[in-house]
Amino acid sequence: MAETIATLAFLSALAMLISSVFTKGKWLPGITVALLLMALIQSPLEGIHQPGGWALLIGASLCSVVQYHIKRGRNRKFFSGFAGGITLVLLLTMYPEQGIKETVNEYSATDGLIVIIESVIVGILLAQLLYNAVYFDKKNSIRVIAIVAILYVFSDIMFVDQIFILVISMCFVGLLPLLEDRITPKLGTGSGRAKSLAISTLLGIILIFSITYALVSGVNRVGSGDGAIAVSLWLTVAVTATGMGGMLLPLFGLDAHPRPEAWGWRLGLSLSPILISIQTDLAGHLLVGITLAILISVSSPLVLEKGREKAV
Repeated sequence: MAETIATLAFLSALAMLISSVFTKGKWLPGITVALLLMALIQSPLEGIHQPGGWALLIGASLCSVVQYHIKRGRNRKFFSGFAGGITLVLLLTMYPEQGIKETVNEYSATDGLIVIIESVIVGILLAQLLYNAVYFDKKNSIRVIAIVAILYVFSDIMFVDQIFILVISMCFVGLLPLLEDRITPKLGTGSGRAKSLAISTLLGIILIFSITYALVSGVNRVGSGDGAIAVSLWLTVAVTATGMGGMLLPLFGLDAHPRPEAWGWRLGLSLSPILISIQTDLAGHLLVGITLAILISVSSPLVLEKGREKAV
């Protein structure tokens, strides 16, 4: 029964994602929350200590906050689309195909309460990062960074690869405005914008490949020879393709940023680990290179563009 309800929750999350291109679907996050919680209730009690249970709890928490923001009149398409996509990834990567099963492990009520609180906090954190990406607030950014640091130090849940990748990738999305707001006032109408974009993109790709190669070389099943090169190449190609796809977003009207193609590139880079994690557990090795590539993309106009006149 729980597997059937989880499948319905998956379809509801998919509907949330698709609803981002339609005008209907205001209550889809609420429906998804109900289905996720029903699937959790129908599962063994110890399911909250398993990745499948974490996925259900985090998804329910995320969609609950998203439903709250939508009800307050926030951007429904953005919130519903992103929350649906994140919930899909959680279910695809963490919820077992055969459903949550009973184990011989024993847990105390305190252990269960701690896991529930941690999962709910992660879901709220993801929702607030989405909020920050659209309605940027510096104080909210500081709170988010503090919560991530506290979870990383005191909670084991951040050491789950998929959750770590999700949180860090969404930190890229939610905290990018913090960097962009510092750089944008210094940008003017200087020449060489295409050159700046090309050079920063190329440097980013080189960094992603180099750092990924160094990191995956330490993975036993990959090794340090041709295998590491092959893995690094296809991971880099996947990231680059996602980033290039982001560059096309201005063609669909998303061109409100001073450097829309560069913004699209950064957004694509930010989301790429989440997408790649569906296919492989090596996606986490991309995060360091992507971080540096994003920093280069943000700061490159200040260095590479010529004849800039500061914006008034």
